Parts: sequence; structure tokens; C-alpha cells
Amino acid sequence: MKLVKREPDEGHGMNMTPMIDVVFQLLIFFMLVSEIARTEKADLVLPKASEAQPDQGDPGRHTINVTRDGRIMVGANFVTLEQLDAILAIEVQIMKKKGENFSEKPILIRADKEAHFETVQKIMGKCVKNKIWRLSFGAMAGIEEANLIPKGGDI
Repeated sequence: MKLVKREPDEGHGMNMTPMIDVVFQLLIFFMLVSEIARTEKADLVLPKASEAQPDQGDPGRHTINVTRDGRIMVGANFVTLEQLDAILAIEVQIMKKKGENFSEKPILIRADKEAHFETVQKIMGKCVKNKIWRLSFGAMAGIEEANLIPKGGDI
């Protein structure tokens, strides 16, 4: 009696191709999301504030950055005040379609501590003009040494 050796069947194994595809898709997704999160916050030196609180990261929030030289950034793009006004006007159109009088979209304004306040004031004016009232400002926790007043009251 002669026994014949059989080769194992290779067709019964698990197909790994779909799982590898999913892993690569997830990897690409997280790389893109981390890049978007990084471009939301420009590299600024924020002013210090004694009452600063950690950022809660409101979903759907617009972030407006003001650089040291007064340029305005929305996302990763530099914009003029007129372009910013057009971006905010789109929000007005959305809220009118919903039948609302004021926008519920939060806006974070982050300005370098060396930036002129005039630019921030103009941005705030554009928000008020477009009926956007949920504004917050970026600051670092701490007390600015130049603003300290001695306990005796004399300056």
C-alpha cells in the first residue's frame, strides 16, 4: 500500500488585503487630521493672562490668527479684512436659512502678543457686523510681569 503525500490547500487561509487597505486608510486619515489641527493654530507667542483657561476646542469653531506683523490667517491661509468679511458673510447666509438672528458658530481669535490691537479690534468689528457673538481669545496662563502693580499701591 502506497501512501501519497498531499500538499496543504492554500485557498483556505484568510485574505489579508482588505484589512491592510483599512489600516492604510486609517493611517492616511489620522495624518491628515493631525495636519489640519496643526494648521488651525499658527505659531504665535500669545499674551499671558492670569484668568486664562485651557482650550475646550469647540467643534465647528473658526480660528482666526493675527501674526506679529498684523497679517490675518484663517486656517492655513492669509486673508485680508475684506476676505474675512466675505467668510463671515457666508455664516450670515447659513444662519438666515435656519431662521436665526445671531450666529451660534464660535470664533477663536488668537493674536501674537506683539501684534497691534487695532487688527484684533477690526476683526471684532467684522464679527459684530455679521452678528457673530461667540468670541473667545487665545492667551497663555500666567501673569505678564510688566502689568504687575506693587502691593503698596504706588507705581
